[in-house]
Amino acid sequence: MEATKLLSLSKASLRKLAAEHGVELITDEEKIKEFKENREKEWHKNLTDKLFQKKMRFFDSISLWSGDEKIEFTFNDWDAAKQKDVQQAKDIGNQCFSLAKKMLTDNFNVVLMGKPGTGKTSLALAMLDAVHKKNKTTMFASTMAFSLLLKKSFNDKNAKFQVEKVSSAMKRADVLLLDDFGTEGGMNSSPVYDELQNRFFDIADARIVKDKNTGKRLKSTILTTNNSFEQFREMYNEKILSRLIPHKAEQIVAFKNMEDVR
Repeated sequence: MEATKLLSLSKASLRKLAAEHGVELITDEEKIKEFKENREKEWHKNLTDKLFQKKMRFFDSISLWSGDEKIEFTFNDWDAAKQKDVQQAKDIGNQCFSLAKKMLTDNFNVVLMGKPGTGKTSLALAMLDAVHKKNKTTMFASTMAFSLLLKKSFNDKNAKFQVEKVSSAMKRADVLLLDDFGTEGGMNSSPVYDELQNRFFDIADARIVKDKNTGKRLKSTILTTNNSFEQFREMYNEKILSRLIPHKAEQIVAFKNMEDVR
């Protein structure tokens, strides 16, 4: 029926027409107001979800994965029984879960440290998965892959453009995972070359920016590493480390006595 004809019908006729088509006709003013508000909320949510999905497509495409292959892991995938010390493995999983939950309302840095193959990257990815499900943008960056890309950019214009794009994204993601931080220093934990030092300082500095009104940090950073804090000091300037390494013990997840399960 044309809109002009609908407008000319009486309320009784409209109710009859609606009933014939199995539609509930809302006539109460409060219900009409509530309906409009709910419709507006739904529209806004759909718009927000689409915008978030668009952002995540970008961060997924710009992420730097070891071997160029994306890895996925959730807290449900964490199997404490793979370790001899099952209780400690459970405690580590619970600590990471609690930090991810806290990260939904607060922003801070987290370090997961221990021997290779003990599950640091897996739990860090589980943290990313948990915050991503609550509409926080996430990005994965292998520090070795970033270092190699940066070295390549010295003689490659395309790589140089990519470095700028990746660096910008690393500053903007709500939660950034720097995986295997310290491997770029080599087996002997040698001082990292100046250009990489400068890049990491620039990124780390951007990620500790606080909201002018609330005074709260706007970004969170997660590091996984096989190195000790002493080795970090051999590789990096203290100004970089002070912006990356958390000052609270509860934000440092130590994989002590965990075994290589790869």
